Amino acid sequence: MRRPAHQQLATHTFTFDFTITDHNAVSIYFPLFDQVTPHVGLNLQYDPIAQTVGGSTKVDMCLYDGLGSQSQYLGITVRDSGARPPGPSGYSVWHTDGGSDATQRVDYTVTLDHSGTTIPLRNGVEQLLHGIDTAKLRLVMLPGMTQPVFCVPTPITLDTPRMSVSTKRPGYYSGDLNVELRVPTATP
Repeated sequence: MRRPAHQQLATHTFTFDFTITDHNAVSIYFPLFDQVTPHVGLNLQYDPIAQTVGGSTKVDMCLYDGLGSQSQYLGITVRDSGARPPGPSGYSVWHTDGGSDATQRVDYTVTLDHSGTTIPLRNGVEQLLHGIDTAKLRLVMLPGMTQPVFCVPTPITLDTPRMSVSTKRPGYYSGDLNVELRVPTATP
């Protein structure tokens, strides 16, 4: 049996949902340090009247999950990875000439801003960030990519409480801080 060409025999509609993933591009992005490892000062300010020093510095950071920032959560861990153990605050820089007592160490804390909430980060303890899929995102061009992607702005703040200058050795201090990102294995 033949039908004329203008008559349809059947119609079927297919609906496709695509999730674009780029699991190999999961990134911790520091916009001010586009192609290099960040080297950040603690921005310590000296108060000559009180004879104290202290300060705070903010480091712009953006997290990309490889899913267009659609993950249910991200896991962030910050570690003081210096050669000597940190002080009671969990994070420290040490005098570059060596030494291991408190006069050779400057302690600081680390907090993270996620969607307007300040979250204190403990050394080596993973902090889960929820609401990634509803956070205010930032469009960025990650190094090595040809198209912009959306990442989750999560600036970190390094805060050094005021201390008497007489309790610290004058000179240069340095330390290492590592930021680790864990993404869920399940796709949205």
